[in-house]
Amino acid sequence: MRATLKGTLERVTPEQARAATDTHTPHLLSDPTIASASTILAYAAFGTELSLDPFITAALDRGQTIVIPNIDWATKSMAPVAITNLANDLETGRYDIRVPKPRLALVEPAQLDVILLPGLAFDRAGNRLGRGAGFYDRFISALHEAGHRPTLIGVCYHAQVVDSVPTEPHDHRVDRVITERGPLEPV
Repeated sequence: MRATLKGTLERVTPEQARAATDTHTPHLLSDPTIASASTILAYAAFGTELSLDPFITAALDRGQTIVIPNIDWATKSMAPVAITNLANDLETGRYDIRVPKPRLALVEPAQLDVILLPGLAFDRAGNRLGRGAGFYDRFISALHEAGHRPTLIGVCYHAQVVDSVPTEPHDHRVDRVITERGPLEPV
């Protein structure tokens, strides 16, 4: 299933990606949970993932704290790092993934109000199929073990919403999914 869905993402043209980002961003900005959040863990889009760059810029402009995961490939973990400017605070890391520059400060994970999660696919039950490395699932598990439960919102193209996503016991469901067509509440 991952190979098929990666193929779907690879077929997204730059024009389609821009159009989806343009229609997706207002849905994110107007979401009540996101709008009222102080600290949001977002992601810097990789490849043809739905870009959050315009959302991140707008959220920073309205005074919200945006954090981007710093990836530690050796430990297969991630840590939230605050950014204030996309152009100045990110650099290209392993696999061409944009990550925070080393000089930036870590944010205490318990401060996160919302986590915006990328994925290869989501279903209407809130299940998420990631790329298979488990970074987000491990990070969310650690938050839950510490008693912190931020709102989890899946972010994807509408074409990535499927009937059913295979799950494993360690997988975490999202509270809802937001596509370029708007929010989808899990059923």
